[in-house]
Amino acid sequence: MKRFPKIKIKKIDFKYILNYFFVIVLTSFILVAILISLPLTERVSSQVTYDLKTKSELYWAKDYTLQLDIWDRVDKEKILDRTTSTLYRRLSRYGVEKIDMYTFTQDKMEYINIHVQSSMPQEYVDELIRSPFIIKIVVRNPDIDFEDPENPYAVYLAENYLDTEFTRDSFRNIYITKLKNSANEYSYFALFKTWPWESQWKVFLEDYQGQEVGVSVDGFVTPVQIPTTKPIVFALPISTEKKEEAKLISLLYNTDSIPEPYTLIDEQQVPIENVEGDYIKILEGVLLATIVIYAYLFLIDKTSKKILILSALSTIITISLWVSYLKIMSIPTDIFLLTIEILAMIAILRITTENSESKIVVNVLLALIASLVAILGTGFAKIFASDLFVLLMLGIISQQIAWFYTTKVRKILKI
Repeated sequence: MKRFPKIKIKKIDFKYILNYFFVIVLTSFILVAILISLPLTERVSSQVTYDLKTKSELYWAKDYTLQLDIWDRVDKEKILDRTTSTLYRRLSRYGVEKIDMYTFTQDKMEYINIHVQSSMPQEYVDELIRSPFIIKIVVRNPDIDFEDPENPYAVYLAENYLDTEFTRDSFRNIYITKLKNSANEYSYFALFKTWPWESQWKVFLEDYQGQEVGVSVDGFVTPVQIPTTKPIVFALPISTEKKEEAKLISLLYNTDSIPEPYTLIDEQQVPIENVEGDYIKILEGVLLATIVIYAYLFLIDKTSKKILILSALSTIITISLWVSYLKIMSIPTDIFLLTIEILAMIAILRITTENSESKIVVNVLLALIASLVAILGTGFAKIFASDLFVLLMLGIISQQIAWFYTTKVRKILKI
């Protein structure tokens, strides 16, 4: 009987196939990110357009003039300093990019001039400046008839109330949150929280338990019913359902306090100091400069080819992912800041890739500095620091991706 020859089946190398698959996926991912991020490649499909949204069309500039009737006050310099510092903190914490202030005296009146240039919503910035937001806890004047049908607004006028010892400075924090209202629906409330060692507020709430008091803000009073249940929570209803407006009110409540009232007597639109450039030309210039730098490093042969490849690939992945993210999410961007961020990351990734033993120390120190500036800084410095912190995290991830990618490619190509 004739025997058939044995067919030898080679063992399938699943590890090699898996590595090959990972390389294909990573290569596709990197190429897509590069394609989206590159200038002059805005349209990658007929359905979706990836445009870098710049702030150039969002910026506006305005001058405000505030008047304070404090010319006869001995402490007027202290009042002016506290007013300007509080206004500056309000605006900077909200995200206003450029703020300039100066004070002057004219006809026995003190004035504060505020110049603002920002991409934030103008109506909210206006509100931060127009309203001194001077807070007082008040109680009803027994000589006023609050039930008079001919005077329906009596309950809202501060002149019909008596001041108490409690002002904004009496409270540690005024927390804005959503609670259930009388209609059993969630709405915003302001919760007044005192310092742990303060007892006068607790005594006040117990004395007026079950009665109606008020919170005066710039002369307008919002009535508050003190609950009879324990523990007593002093919750002031906020007349908004919008998250952005609630954030604005929280900022007004919790950014120090204005010592004396002022009046906004003038506000004018002024020309914008435009610092934006042509982002296509700028990114092309940065790209060309990066290629020239790495080509020079390659030619002088002072750094190993492996380190150069890792550094270049990490830089490409980091920048491509960052710009792609900005485009896809349509995040308004300052072009000059984006340029500085890219140049900073090119330098940081170059240093940390070549000095792997100090990579952790450098990244931790830079992240710590960026965090502090993001929290304590103002204007463009705050924006740059916030972006840099994210870029540092992205750079660490990109270095791992680059190392994984180059390792797998060497195994596939056996080099």
